[in-house]
Amino acid sequence: MHRDTLAAIIIVPVVAAIVVILFLHPAGPALPAITAVTTDKDLYHSNEVMKIAISLNSSQKTNDTTVRIEGIQDRFGRMRLSHTMPANISPGSVVLTYDYQLPSCSSCSGLKGGVYEINVTLVRNGAIISNMTRSVQLSQ
Repeated sequence: MHRDTLAAIIIVPVVAAIVVILFLHPAGPALPAITAVTTDKDLYHSNEVMKIAISLNSSQKTNDTTVRIEGIQDRFGRMRLSHTMPANISPGSVVLTYDYQLPSCSSCSGLKGGVYEINVTLVRNGAIISNMTRSVQLSQ
């Protein structure tokens, strides 16, 4: 009887620890992730070029991924910045860049001076796997 109780005292915690490890530990390498979104400046004026840098990190080679850049919503509800680019990612860190030409006349384009968001999304097979937002200021 004591032997059965002792076995149960030892076996139950060991089995519980194995179950916890299996369910809490992610299976396989982590998916790629956006680690930073930067622009060459914080303040932009009409007709300037905004240089956007997107830093990605991955522990594995990942194909069939795209990066979507959207933002700078005008007063009509349209996204003035909307771009998609392929991103076949190798293990390690990579930086993707995109240059966006701001409208020649911000107010004519429905953009008032103020703070605007740029949303960057990493998509694989139709599913969002990472996203990040960067704010910039526009002035006339």
